[in-house]
Amino acid sequence: MVDSEQERAARPVVVGVDEAPSARDAAAWAAEIADARGAPLHLVHVGAGTGAPGWLTALAAKLGAHADLVQGPAGPEAVAEALLARADTAGLLVVGSYGEGSSSGLLAGTAAARLAGGTPCPLAVVRGAAPDRPPAVSGPVVVGVDGTEAGAGALDLAADLAHDLAATLLLVHAWSDVVAGPGGGAHRLQDDPTELAARGRATLDAARQRAAARVPEVPVEARGVEGTALRTLLRLAESARLVVVAPRRAARSPRHDDGMLLGSTSRGLVGFAPCPVVLGPVRVPAAAPAD
Repeated sequence: MVDSEQERAARPVVVGVDEAPSARDAAAWAAEIADARGAPLHLVHVGAGTGAPGWLTALAAKLGAHADLVQGPAGPEAVAEALLARADTAGLLVVGSYGEGSSSGLLAGTAAARLAGGTPCPLAVVRGAAPDRPPAVSGPVVVGVDGTEAGAGALDLAADLAHDLAATLLLVHAWSDVVAGPGGGAHRLQDDPTELAARGRATLDAARQRAAARVPEVPVEARGVEGTALRTLLRLAESARLVVVAPRRAARSPRHDDGMLLGSTSRGLVGFAPCPVVLGPVRVPAAAPAD
């Protein structure tokens, strides 16, 4: 592993919890990751009471976690702020889905939408295929690779998670001759489709070599698909343990009213994938020095 085991073990896995079943599923999912890393597990609950509620104490005891009660009005915005306050030192933030603000279409609740694409550490939005189903315990860790710096970061994160979960790592490269232009409109490339597919194979080969060097004990599979990244990853998410994706680089630190600071692929996965989605950390450029 490129990151030392001690570094990974020192950073806690932090999960926002309430009494909702999806939050408890997220806590159990987070506990598995924390246990594999040997890292502390912190349960964060926002509430107006003076002491930890019984269900929180019981859940912490069951999972071997530290329960952190944050005084204040409950609600998804407050949960998001409490988690953001811990993001700089966390190894992973975890939230459940199907929460307040979700609908029959978009599956991410308000807390997940508020955090997505705006955290300095990885963020996991945990869900099963339906509100009453826990997340899958089998299947590969799926990651889209594109040869970019952000894609390399997502690949490393996916490799680490596949190691944590003793899962297969599935590398996916989706290619198409129709791409988004600088202004957001679509246009068709002049490249021959055979050449696009060949570039995709080269991208996958490089990604496979990177993953093998990072986690040599993890089985790695690679798949090139003609089509859009979002459609491809959503289809694979139906049988995946989880999907990893890199958000776009942020131009600035997030504000409370930003919503999801994501590109179209990562936004679509957070909103609609029927399995946990893990977003890589967002890198915010340093401010230019004053004259």
